[in-house]
Amino acid sequence: MSSSSGNFSGSCRHMCNEQTCVLITSLSLYNFGRRFLGCSRYKVGPKCPFFVWLDNPTYPRGNETAPLALERMSRLQSALQLANERERTALETAEEARQMAEKALEEEAKAKERERKARAACAKAKEKAMFAEEKQRMWKFACILSWIFFFFCYVVVVYWLN
Repeated sequence: MSSSSGNFSGSCRHMCNEQTCVLITSLSLYNFGRRFLGCSRYKVGPKCPFFVWLDNPTYPRGNETAPLALERMSRLQSALQLANERERTALETAEEARQMAEKALEEEAKAKERERKARAACAKAKEKAMFAEEKQRMWKFACILSWIFFFFCYVVVVYWLN
């Protein structure tokens, strides 16, 4: 284990040591896969000079495979990004479908309410039609009785006159 820097990071005004730092794996081309301890504010805010390698330098074979590993990682990140985009699209489609289903349920509820009102109006219309038929039968009966009474009166008057 070799050290490249001291413990005090002057410009950041905080103390860094092996206990307060974080373990990081290098992804640079010539130190690919090497682990090191760096400031917990690594890549955030002001630069801190604290830095300690935890393993030996990468061998030449590691340096040869580093571009392949970086390329593969790049392809995997692209595939992940594509998968995330597909998932986002699928979630948006699912949300649209859910909204359409809610709208369809609302329309169905409105249609059921209209059907209920139409059935109630139909029942009232049937009731009125039955009442009208009953009135019609009563008027027919009254008309027939009046004709019978008129005929009876006519026969009586003719009989008395003869």
